[in-house]
Amino acid sequence: MQQGEKANYTGRKFHKHVENYLSKEGHLCEKPPKYEAIWGTGKKSNQADIYVRKNNTIIECKYQKVPGTADQKAAMELWNAKQRINCDHYILVLGGEHWTAPRGASICSSMKNMAKTLNASISVHSGAKKVSVMTIEEFEKGGI
Repeated sequence: MQQGEKANYTGRKFHKHVENYLSKEGHLCEKPPKYEAIWGTGKKSNQADIYVRKNNTIIECKYQKVPGTADQKAAMELWNAKQRINCDHYILVLGGEHWTAPRGASICSSMKNMAKTLNASISVHSGAKKVSVMTIEEFEKGGI
């Protein structure tokens, strides 16, 4: 199995873990609607991972086991959500050992601060009303 295949496999497993947690908590998980990302090509071909209709929440699951530049891309997801994903609450859930290691924890902390700044922004955003970043441990303690 190539590196990209391994990443997709572990990402799918993490997504399923989050979905199972939500189901146990009584939430019905659906596929979110497709949308055009800010980096899109004019087509509504992007889709987050999970949609919980009862509170209009969209969840994106990001699993990272080791450090690398992919961890920096997650912050772009917040800006994209604020601009393009129509929901009341967008949650970026981070899983994997990387997010508790020094580099990952620092990036996670920065993304949480970015979410606070975006939520407090007085400029008009056409996407998510609120964005949040949580580790899987925080998510499982606080839920949605």
